[in-house]
Amino acid sequence: MKHHSRLSLLFWLAFSSSGAFSQEAPRDFQLYLPDFFTTPFDSSSTLIELPDRPLRRLSVLVVDAAKRNIAASGIRVWVNGKGIGNILDSRGVEQGTLLTMDPSTLNRRPDELFDPRENTIEISAADKRGRKYYQSWILRLGAARNSYFAYGGSVSPDDPTGVPPDLLLEEPRIPPVLAPGQASVHVVLKGTCASTHPSTALTLNGKPIFNTPAASAPFQQTVEVRRDTKELVLEATDDKHNRRSIVIPVMVQEKVAPKPHFAGTRYAVIIGISRYGDLPGAPPMIPSAAADAGELARQLETNAGFRKENIRLLVDDQATLGQIRTSFYDFAARAQGDDLLVIYVAGHGLHDPRPGNNDKLYLAPYGTQLAQIDSTALSFEDMELLLGRSIRSNHTFLIFDVGHQVSGGWKFPGRNVINNHLLNLFSEQEGRAVLVSGSADEISQERAGGQGSSFTYWLSRALAGDADLNQDRIVTAQETFRFISEKVRDETKGVQNPRYKLPMKTAETPLAEVSAARKP
Repeated sequence: MKHHSRLSLLFWLAFSSSGAFSQEAPRDFQLYLPDFFTTPFDSSSTLIELPDRPLRRLSVLVVDAAKRNIAASGIRVWVNGKGIGNILDSRGVEQGTLLTMDPSTLNRRPDELFDPRENTIEISAADKRGRKYYQSWILRLGAARNSYFAYGGSVSPDDPTGVPPDLLLEEPRIPPVLAPGQASVHVVLKGTCASTHPSTALTLNGKPIFNTPAASAPFQQTVEVRRDTKELVLEATDDKHNRRSIVIPVMVQEKVAPKPHFAGTRYAVIIGISRYGDLPGAPPMIPSAAADAGELARQLETNAGFRKENIRLLVDDQATLGQIRTSFYDFAARAQGDDLLVIYVAGHGLHDPRPGNNDKLYLAPYGTQLAQIDSTALSFEDMELLLGRSIRSNHTFLIFDVGHQVSGGWKFPGRNVINNHLLNLFSEQEGRAVLVSGSADEISQERAGGQGSSFTYWLSRALAGDADLNQDRIVTAQETFRFISEKVRDETKGVQNPRYKLPMKTAETPLAEVSAARKP
């Protein structure tokens, strides 16, 4: 994160106290986060790590809006792909047009706007001559979180600007597992507790572990986990009563595993595009996308109970815009209420790289051309509409591995927020789960030795049975998504961090059955 100058600090103080703006280097937009920082962010600081407390206030300045003939009606702002014009108050100030959100305006929205882990802020503006301007920022919680565990935090009413302590857990990496007949197991709890305050107490299931006066202190303790233990709750509390907790579930294996059962039919649309054609202006090749799609289709048929005729596999020149539309509108629509539908796409997700059009997002089919991207690629708006009309299944899983490297004319000047948009595009629709291969602006990593993408490799391993942590011979959606998130993050050393949104209704949906011969 960029360290802003003292001049910027004085600028912000002047803005806060009097509403007047001093002169700054010319920028199109500036973002203010007064809950966290006293200085603004512009196009030179677009990845922002936030302290772990709620985001309740933000402002966006459109610099020199009047001078550039930008009216308030020509300004649009999105949070995680959702328009927020209804919660922004707009007013003219000396340096431009200021759009502000505060707790009173935020309450106008009934939905949960902000994600606790990562958010994207986007703004576009058009002047009266049709020239367009665009900017985005990624707001990210710095600490990595284990997908198997649940995290909580609260700020004390006595310390409203405080930050909950940090709990970094090195061990265990997965929940404790008790085998059939095993009365207890010993688990090592190892990590670091840190706080901005001088005294922090750490407890396990309400019992004290230690109390440290240090700002940061390691801890390590071996505990016995019995069969009747449901979870391990680590909680750190500082002397201002700010709290941080990690909940570690305990897995108990039964002697007789339940028989896997799914009432409906299983359908899948699997798309993998490595080559985009030989015409000039095609997107760059993705070495493993087509092979990854083929391997996933094989795993679905071999291990997940999908019949071959119910899998629509489109690779390379089969995955044209017309064929993708037909597969969504016709084939995917066969899955009805109790059926299972998996849609997987490996290929390029793209911002329109042309100046003024960067807020337009696309999936690139075979035949996509830069000069005709509007007519040769599938816009997110069209995809949302197409899938909205086509999907009838209450057990739908949308899986995207589209965060691949682009170069040349396809590279746009800004942060790639494709994954964030896809994660939020369908997640609020009942019965639809979304898994994306990484966080915003992350590139999908290839495994060594030509083994394909890390993301799809671990997806295939999950369906082959590796994700069956409690060894009940059923690989559920929740087991699959958690397994992939942890394996990819570990394998890429944190460079790639898959994310997902999984409604409770679909969390326990069985995706695959593990054969009895495979059980240890």
